[in-house]
Amino acid sequence: MGISREARWYALFLPSSWLSNVGHGLMVTVVGPTQPYLAKNVGVNIAVINLVWTFGFLGYIIGSLGTGFIFKRYLTNPKMKLAFLWITLSLNGVGMLILPFITNFGLLVTVRGLQYGLLGAYITADSSMLVYTMGPIKSRPFTNALHACVGIGFLAATFLVRPFLPSEASALKNKDQVCFGNGTNVEDPLLTVDLQDEDAYLWGIQKIAWPFIISGIWCCVFSLGYLILGFLPLTMPIYYQPTNKQIEKDGHGSEMEQFGDEEDSKPVGSKEIGPHHRSSQPRIRYWKQVLTLVFFYYAFSCGIERIYQPMAYTFGLCGPLKLAPRDAVITDSTYNGGFMTGRIVSVLLGGFVKPRNMIFASSGCCISASILLIAVGTSNKFGLYIGTAILGFFVSWQFGSCYSWISQKGDITGRISPIFFLGCGFGSSIFPPLSGFVFNSALGPMGILYLTLMATLCQFVIYATMWALSRAKPTQMVIK
Repeated sequence: MGISREARWYALFLPSSWLSNVGHGLMVTVVGPTQPYLAKNVGVNIAVINLVWTFGFLGYIIGSLGTGFIFKRYLTNPKMKLAFLWITLSLNGVGMLILPFITNFGLLVTVRGLQYGLLGAYITADSSMLVYTMGPIKSRPFTNALHACVGIGFLAATFLVRPFLPSEASALKNKDQVCFGNGTNVEDPLLTVDLQDEDAYLWGIQKIAWPFIISGIWCCVFSLGYLILGFLPLTMPIYYQPTNKQIEKDGHGSEMEQFGDEEDSKPVGSKEIGPHHRSSQPRIRYWKQVLTLVFFYYAFSCGIERIYQPMAYTFGLCGPLKLAPRDAVITDSTYNGGFMTGRIVSVLLGGFVKPRNMIFASSGCCISASILLIAVGTSNKFGLYIGTAILGFFVSWQFGSCYSWISQKGDITGRISPIFFLGCGFGSSIFPPLSGFVFNSALGPMGILYLTLMATLCQFVIYATMWALSRAKPTQMVIK
C-alpha cells in the first residue's frame, strides 16, 4: 500500500514548521547579545534599548489575539491557511534584514513591534494547524517538538552571533560607551571613525548586522515550504468530521463545518460523547481568585525569562566580571542551552511527576540559582555560567506545568484560555524595561541579579497561594 496523500502532506508540513520555528528562535534571541550595539547605533542607552522588547511583545499580543479571531473563522481554505503562514514568517524575515541598518530609535521599536505582531500571528496559526489537522491528543508530541525547535533556535542564535562580535581590543575601547553611555548616533564623527575600523566590517557590511541577515534569510527560505505545499495536489487532513446535522445542511459540509464547533462536532473515531456531557463546574471553591493569580504567575514566570534573555550578554560584558564579548556570549548560550534541555526533560517528567511537584521544584531551584548567581556569579565566570544554566533549565518547566495543573482544576477553554498568554505577554513587556532601568540605577549591573531573585520569590509566593486556595473544594459539586 502506498503512502497516502495525507501522510505526504504531514511529511512536508512538519519539517517546514520545525525549520521555520528554528528561525523563530533565531529572530527572538539574536537581539539579546547584539542589544548593546543596537543601542549604540540608534543613540540610546541600555535602559532605553530594552523598550525594543516591550514594543515587540505588545505587538506579539495583538498579532496572536487577532490571529485567534480570524484564522479559523475567515481563512477557511487550506491554501489560505498555508499562505498566511508563508506571508507572516517571510515578512518576519524581511524585518530581520532591516533591523540592524536602522539608525532611529523610534523607527527601530516600530519595526520590531510590527515584526513581533507578525511573529505572534505566525506561531498562533502554526500551533493551531497541528490541532486542526491532528486533534488535541495526537498533536501533543508534535506541539512539544515545535516548541523544542524554538528552543533550538534560541541556543543556535548564541553561537551564530559569536563570529561577528567585536574583538576584545575593540570591545575594550568602546566598553564604557556601550555599557553605560547614552549611545552615539551614527552621524557622530567619533562613531564614524570607529565603524570604519577594519574589525567592524565584513564584506562592506557592519559585522553585527550579519546575524540578523542570516536569521532573516533563514526565515524567508524555509517559509517557502508552506507556499510550495499549498500548490501541491495533496490533501490537508482535518481532525473533526461533520455531524449528520451539518451534512444535511449543505450536502457535504464546508471545511469550517468539517472542523466544526466544539458543541456540534466530535473527533474522528470518538464515541458519541461531546463536550456538552462534561461538567464545566470548577473543582475548587476560589476559582476566580486562582485565575487572577494565574495571570500574575505567568507574568512573573515569563518576566524572569525576559530579564535574562535580553540582559545575560550585557551583564557578562558590563557586570562585575567585565568579560570579553566571546566569553560574555557564553552566558547567553548556557541560559538558552539550559532552557532547551529543561523543556525536553519536563516533557519526559510530565508523564509521571505531578504538575504541582514540578512547579514547586522549579520555583525552589530558580530561587537557589538566583542566590548562587549573587554569591559566586559576580566573582567567577564559571559560577555565572552554572547559575545561569540552572536558572534557564528550571524556569523552562513552569509554563507547561502550571497549564497542566490549572486544567485539572476547571475548564480553561473558551473565554478563559487567553489568560495564560496575556499574563506571559504582560510580564514580557514589563520586565525588559524594568531590568534596563535597574541596570542604569545606583545598583548597577548587580541590580539584574537582585531583580531576578525578587521575581523568583514573588512567583513562589503566588503559586503557593494558588495551591492553598485550590485545596478548598466547592460547597456543591454539580455533575452533569
